[in-house]
Amino acid sequence: MGSEWIRDFLQAEDDVLALTVAGDQFTVEGTAHLEWECDSFGLKHVFMNGRVGEIYLEPVANDACRTNENKAGRGPWLAPFSVTGRFDGGLPDALEVHLEGRFIRGDGPRGGAYTRQEF
Repeated sequence: MGSEWIRDFLQAEDDVLALTVAGDQFTVEGTAHLEWECDSFGLKHVFMNGRVGEIYLEPVANDACRTNENKAGRGPWLAPFSVTGRFDGGLPDALEVHLEGRFIRGDGPRGGAYTRQEF
């Protein structure tokens, strides 16, 4: 998670994903909306669909700060993040990244942020 969080009440900023691949390493970078300032992004699952690798990310709630006493922590917040990984066994034909959550909007198959790269 990056440190340049922005409170975005009107969700005027877009949720963005970018994917880079170098050798057997990949990096997903982006900015996306979280409901509370203490939440984070986490890996939901990774799997192969034929020769296409699919990575699913989602917001992870931190219930410790989601309280009525912490009203200032409620957003939505636009937060930068980065996820790195390594291909084990060679490159797939394509890699897809899906980011879904309550405040995340985009052109993905299920409405969340989405990017795909062919190799």
